[in-house]
Amino acid sequence: MNARGPLSAGGRMLLAALALMISARAPAAVQCPRLLMFGGTNFRTQTDDKDAAYWGHTVGVQGFFVNYVMSYWQADVGTHSDSTLWQQLRRFQSIYSKYGVSDNFIKVALYKPHDWHSRRQNEAVVKHFAHAAVLARYAGFKGVALDLEPYAPTWNGDDGLADTVREEGRNIGEAMHAAYPDMTLIVLPDVLHAVDRNLTLKQKLKAGLLRLTSDESGMPSHEKYRLAVPFVRGLLSVQWTHVAVGSENTYSLNGDGIAGSVSRAQESYLALIRNNGLTQPDISVAPGLWPLGRSSRDKAARESPQRFETRLQAAFDVAPRYVWIYSTGSAWETDGFYGKGPVVADFAQYPAAIRRVKANCRRAETSRYRPAANVATAR
Repeated sequence: MNARGPLSAGGRMLLAALALMISARAPAAVQCPRLLMFGGTNFRTQTDDKDAAYWGHTVGVQGFFVNYVMSYWQADVGTHSDSTLWQQLRRFQSIYSKYGVSDNFIKVALYKPHDWHSRRQNEAVVKHFAHAAVLARYAGFKGVALDLEPYAPTWNGDDGLADTVREEGRNIGEAMHAAYPDMTLIVLPDVLHAVDRNLTLKQKLKAGLLRLTSDESGMPSHEKYRLAVPFVRGLLSVQWTHVAVGSENTYSLNGDGIAGSVSRAQESYLALIRNNGLTQPDISVAPGLWPLGRSSRDKAARESPQRFETRLQAAFDVAPRYVWIYSTGSAWETDGFYGKGPVVADFAQYPAAIRRVKANCRRAETSRYRPAANVATAR
């Protein structure tokens, strides 16, 4: 098991020094949820005003899960603010934020396997996440997004690793929080649901619904998210400014289904926090939609613009902080970085739907905070 706080004293001093040169940003008050895009752009090549205006004004997103900064846990973004990577990311944020695309996140995925038994590997990834958080702060990003889908097998180890994994989650969380105290952490997908849906009724009765969030009692050994629960438990032991759980369960649900799914997920994570005696962070559920792009090479629509608008409205109605769109390849861009060729023929209707839903939300917020008009008393 890792010792608590594996960063060396020298490493902590370096992070502190780097943090001092970056002005802290107070979290902005959020009323309408912000709309994020999972992929779709490239921070190295799509960095001029035309690109930023397309995504911010034409499409209407307000942030990205940015790929290929720290592609996987074993990658280290370093600590040199004058490096090409750091300057490219800062330039991306500077240009895109002018067009309203300001809530950007460094996305880190599990494309390579991690050996939980290796203290050296565990300590290395803690350092890597600390460096990523410093870079996010330096660039002006909102925070870091952890994509916990095991593209390489990661969470299906034996029960004896649960304590190690939980401790590693806490160490990673503490390192990022120390480097960027007011960052927002996004975790996706909803790992509690991913575990729960693979339990049989007998296993659920044996474990109890609330116990599902606090231990792995009765879980099938082949469950691919088995160890993700203690990892998230460790992450949530840190007092974050805000945590958002990106839900994939809402990809195909209707309006009522989205509301119910978000509510159940919110309660599941609050139960996880309560049942484990954790200090409760500010946590919310961010519903995800997937309207365009059947695969990385197929830009076809998965739903009509009308259905997308109805479901996006439902997501906006219940999401307190974020709604996100999964984009595979370049389904939202003609001849984009991840896929050449045209978008779907009725593409313009999808950004139009986004504009209408956002306008509806702004009108609702204006009505909510507008002072009541004085009414003269009739004589």
